[in-house]
Amino acid sequence: MAPPSEYTFSEKVRFAFSSPQNFHQAITLDSAKSKFINEDLVPSPPERRTWSAWAYLSYWWSENWNVSTWSLGSSLITLGLSIGEALLVILFANILSAIVIVANGVAASRYHIGYPVLARATFGMYGHYFFVLIRAILGIIWGGVQLYFEGQFISIMLRCIFPSWARMTNTIPESQGITLQVLIGFVIAFIVTMPFMFIHTTKIHYLFSVKSIIMPLACLGVVIWATSSNGGVSAGVLSTPADKSSIAVFAWSIVSQFNSVMGSNSALIVTVPDLARYSRTPKSQIIGQLLGLPMAIVCAAFGVITTAAVQNMWGEAFWNPYDLFNGILDHTYSSKSRAGVFFASLVFAFATLGTSIACNIVPFAADITCMLPKYINIIRGQILCLVVAFAITPWHILTSAPTFLNFLGGYSIFQGSVVSIMLVDYFLVRKGNLDIGALYDGSSKSKYFYTFGTNWRSIVAFIVGFVVPLPGFIGSFGTVTVSASASRLFYLGWELSFVFGGVIYWILCLVFKVPGQEDCTRPFHSMVDDDWVLPDGETSTGVSAYPQVPVVENYDEYEKKVENGVRVNEI
Repeated sequence: MAPPSEYTFSEKVRFAFSSPQNFHQAITLDSAKSKFINEDLVPSPPERRTWSAWAYLSYWWSENWNVSTWSLGSSLITLGLSIGEALLVILFANILSAIVIVANGVAASRYHIGYPVLARATFGMYGHYFFVLIRAILGIIWGGVQLYFEGQFISIMLRCIFPSWARMTNTIPESQGITLQVLIGFVIAFIVTMPFMFIHTTKIHYLFSVKSIIMPLACLGVVIWATSSNGGVSAGVLSTPADKSSIAVFAWSIVSQFNSVMGSNSALIVTVPDLARYSRTPKSQIIGQLLGLPMAIVCAAFGVITTAAVQNMWGEAFWNPYDLFNGILDHTYSSKSRAGVFFASLVFAFATLGTSIACNIVPFAADITCMLPKYINIIRGQILCLVVAFAITPWHILTSAPTFLNFLGGYSIFQGSVVSIMLVDYFLVRKGNLDIGALYDGSSKSKYFYTFGTNWRSIVAFIVGFVVPLPGFIGSFGTVTVSASASRLFYLGWELSFVFGGVIYWILCLVFKVPGQEDCTRPFHSMVDDDWVLPDGETSTGVSAYPQVPVVENYDEYEKKVENGVRVNEI
């Protein structure tokens, strides 16, 4: 029988379902040479390094324009901050996030490997699975929530087209937390999103280029409508100013909001290697990401201005855009307002799709690839994420699980130490040197096998990192009373976990040397080759083999040659 690769699509389907053995053969990836390697886990070959500095800049600029960022500034103001104070908190938190993101993308852009493979060097060949899993679970949950948001906007679009849409009888019990209209929009959102799951990460940056243009224009249109209808901004009506008589109370309020912004960025800070690995040059991800994220201040400002103007007009604050659009239709259902809301909802639905792909689906796909490399690649992982996100009925999470949502809000205390440990391991312990071949070697002789496949130093540092703010995190649920000091430590949750995790790991590595640490005496002296070497020494070109790591005496000269298109084996 001919191999399935030679069949047409219909023949492959018939072959796959002809017997259990054939089904297993059909879903097994040819590139899976072991449980640690497949086509999307090996270093990206040159043809997959497609992300330029502009691609990263447009990615972050477009990613700034989303429901969460729009609502963030307004929600901070409800806590007593002025508009200027809220926007400054967002700006400086995003600047810090951008710096850490760029630092965490350096190894990926030089070795062209993603977060799951990089995590093997820090946490061990088996220990890394836990840190990949906690990110994958988060990707599914928020992927479902973003799909629900997308469905909200689609439902609004249908309301603009059909005047009877809002009056349609809702046959779903109120206890389910969703209406028939929104459920229809949710199903449509799933169908619309599915085709994008077949696009590999190397090509998805075109979606963000489109979003980076149309989304700001749509938001600008909403702001112009709000301010012109109100006759101004009316910024002072949003909240009661914070009590600044106590400098300490006000300062801790600022710190708490700063930490909340860092928390919202924490998942992407950890998994940014899954994007940085596709950088054309190491400098591409630095320029694009360092400039892109701080520009989120523009979207947050638009959200604040719009919310203030609308509240002054109608006496009600619409903190998120889908409530705002429904509010507009409630107050005026003219042809002009319907057209405006339809196109704004269309753009926001598209933007939400992009946010879900960037923040949840792509990271999940990369994560699950390392767990089941024999059966899952990036494309299959993306499809799996969307299907599971659809199945978890995310509206139940939003409407009936406030405690769980509170947990997700404080999840950053478990993320801060992960990224700091990885940064210390790469920059200080190994001085930028990774043994790429060892990252795919699961034998006990591998330098990244450590103790029973786990680097106990990183595990201890991780625990210490989140233990410090943990009492305040528990107290945030309201079921246990904790001291003011514990609460304030939680206000610095991400920052404390980042600092303590990294410092403890550095100390442990000084006392208990990691395998191969003594070899890392010269910074950044090795790079991954564009050719691959099979385990038996047979040279091959392609994603199915192990990479060779040559020694480079002059890193700066090497990097210039690579940027000019010279292959490693020609240097």
